[in-house]
Amino acid sequence: MSLPRKDNQFLNDLAERLKALRKKRKLSQMRVTMDTGINIGRVESGKRMLSVYSVAILCSYYGVSMEEFFRGIKLTANPWE
Repeated sequence: MSLPRKDNQFLNDLAERLKALRKKRKLSQMRVTMDTGINIGRVESGKRMLSVYSVAILCSYYGVSMEEFFRGIKLTANPWE
């Protein structure tokens, strides 16, 4: 079984959601990086994929549930095709 290819729209949607949460709270990328240890600038620019653990950390940091965070974000293609 081969590894799935990236779903760029899905990753872009995640990055945009994270960026919106950060901006809503008027936080700089540097502040989020310092507080969480996650280089949010690389995530928001699509240069870094996140683990589920990192998403959980960011959701907790921003005060949203993972269910709320992922609501409305869908894979746009079957990543195994």
